[in-house]
Amino acid sequence: SEWELGGYGTRNNIISTPVIVGDTVYVGMGQDPEHGTGIGHLYAIDATGSGDVTVSHVRWHVGGTEFGRTMSTPAIADGLMYICDLGGFLYCLDAKEGTRYWRHDMKAAVWGSPMLVDGHVYVGDEDGDVLVVKHGRKLDIVDELPMGATVYTTPTAANGVLYVATKSKLYALAEAKSK
Repeated sequence: SEWELGGYGTRNNIISTPVIVGDTVYVGMGQDPEHGTGIGHLYAIDATGSGDVTVSHVRWHVGGTEFGRTMSTPAIADGLMYICDLGGFLYCLDAKEGTRYWRHDMKAAVWGSPMLVDGHVYVGDEDGDVLVVKHGRKLDIVDELPMGATVYTTPTAANGVLYVATKSKLYALAEAKSK
């Protein structure tokens, strides 16, 4: 199969990492960022089948003008999915149905993936900002952290520290401890 579902006739590649939650595989599709923005695809596929389930087991699909090329791996919790497209949009979707709760224009290309940790979603962009939003069905922007250089990677959290790699530096961000 050429993954040309939805009648859009676009051919994309699986660049991101598919995510499995329960019996569903979620996967975004895109192209090399040098090819620019364009029509992408996001699929939820029933993983209980065998053989070629490309058409027969699609639970939902978002594409066309509703979703651009992506290199982003989805972050999923509490029935909500967060994913970005290369054009710089962060989406919050219903993971079961694929319906969109909100979309936020980050105004810069996104190469990485959203990170969901401690009730917040973190995502970096090509302008060097890390957007912080509250996990939820309504868009609630908490902050935008200027990192001073392009953030191509996914912010990563461990032991109360958020690690952000920019084009030239690695930052470890943590709450200041009072004395």
